[in-house]
Amino acid sequence: MLLNRSINTVKHLPRYREVANVFIKYGFASAYDYLNLPFFRLGQKTDPVDQRGRRKSAARRLRNAFEELGPTYIKMGQLLSTRADWLNPEFIEELEHLQDQVPSFPLEQVQAILAEEGIDLKQDFSFFNPQPMAAASIGQVHEGVLSSGIRVVVKVKRPGIDDRIKTDLEILREISVWLERRSEWIRFYKFSEIVDELGQALVNELDFQKEARNIEIFYANFKDIDTVIIPKVFWEYSGQRVLTMEYVEGVKISDLARLKQQQYDTGRIASHIVKALYHQIYEHGFFHADPHPGNMAVGEGERIIFYDFGQVGIIEEYDRDRYTTLLIGMMKHDVMGVTRSLLDIADNTQQISPEELRRDVANLSRKYYGLPLSQINVAEALRELLDLSAQYRVRLPAQLSLLIKMLMTIESTIAGLDPTLSLVDIAVPYGKKAVKARLAGPRIKRELGELLLDYTHIARRLPQDISSILKKLHEGQITIRVEDSRVEKLGIKLDLISNRLSLAIILASLIIGTSMFANLSGSSLLSRLPIAELGFILALLLGLFLAYSILRSGRF
Repeated sequence: MLLNRSINTVKHLPRYREVANVFIKYGFASAYDYLNLPFFRLGQKTDPVDQRGRRKSAARRLRNAFEELGPTYIKMGQLLSTRADWLNPEFIEELEHLQDQVPSFPLEQVQAILAEEGIDLKQDFSFFNPQPMAAASIGQVHEGVLSSGIRVVVKVKRPGIDDRIKTDLEILREISVWLERRSEWIRFYKFSEIVDELGQALVNELDFQKEARNIEIFYANFKDIDTVIIPKVFWEYSGQRVLTMEYVEGVKISDLARLKQQQYDTGRIASHIVKALYHQIYEHGFFHADPHPGNMAVGEGERIIFYDFGQVGIIEEYDRDRYTTLLIGMMKHDVMGVTRSLLDIADNTQQISPEELRRDVANLSRKYYGLPLSQINVAEALRELLDLSAQYRVRLPAQLSLLIKMLMTIESTIAGLDPTLSLVDIAVPYGKKAVKARLAGPRIKRELGELLLDYTHIARRLPQDISSILKKLHEGQITIRVEDSRVEKLGIKLDLISNRLSLAIILASLIIGTSMFANLSGSSLLSRLPIAELGFILALLLGLFLAYSILRSGRF
């Protein structure tokens, strides 16, 4: 495993250097020293960021670095922007504005990709605009007309993007291991899991067939909702690198002047948007994870059009119940309910004092006590809840963070359409319906049946499991695992000492051996061979390899 990682590291050295130099360029050289990462600096000893760059905030500089490094880092920044329980508001706000703008690739490459997916540009289309409507790092979008006369948009993946993202993900996985060994904060929040989550999100986004399936699910979920339009997918003109959808014309949500010019009721539009998103969350547990103004428009009859289904959130029924309980508890100022929900949702409660958490939840609740639901700022309340979670180092599930981020995005979006509209007011009937459904006879009957099956399975296995435990106990095969951070630190120190001692022995052998052979004299065959030089080179190579291994291990 170590050898494979070492080979990957050597293979990706040019990209490592590029990444390191970009972060140093934007003033993050001190981070390498703070985290004790000299290897990643690769000899860069100065911080060349100019004074203008130094005056920029760290959040702005991080955003600029991500934008320069390309799609993988842009997506990572966007993913981090959903984790308000990790980062402070300044970083969240900057990462939300990451721009993914790159030059378009030529029509010849588009045509070649279409052909590889079995699509003939000349036969299957009566018109295909050579100029893309939009271009991003993962792909670009063209307008076209099928030979049947149907107007469509065609999304085409950028050539070579898979290999670039694969390389970046391998590098990020390597870096995440280093960072978790050096920073207790990063280790606590499991940065390696963020990288894995990023990798899965990018894999999904790179496969246009998965996005097409997402669209199909949304299409089915909204088939009976006449206030929402989901574009139709044309599967015969789609593939892993091409996605062809129905062209649905509309006015961008952010174009308020045009909406008013066409005499649209912006208050009703805002209500349609919020209800559509609550429908996704409460009815199906499958929601659009990136509903910013650029991904929504208003079509004929003031119907809401959704675009770009590469990022979706999925909430299982059990988690939906837990999150609903938390949100309802916040609305009802139920301090104990909110405290229990946070402790239930968090995946780390060992070092959390329930009494202290309850007291701080009560302090937070007093701020909103007595306010009518319509006057509660959902974004502010959720951000304060996330700040409280961060204070107690509560790790929230990724899907909950994504859901909270979506609600905060929606509130800021509808503020321009109807400042008086309350997310909480609209949520109340959905929440009541969810609670009622949870207590309904069919639901309880189903859950009791599932519970009975689980306990039946446990009861059947219990004699066998007890027998196995007793047998292992009799044979002395039962081991007790005890973890102590002090023992782990001692192990790290011993590793450091042994590694440096090994290096010192090799260097000493190198010096002594070279000196002995260099002093050989006479006409013997042995003295005429370049043994000293060969030994020096061999010892040097071994020493360099050991030094590199120590650096790679992170324990030096």
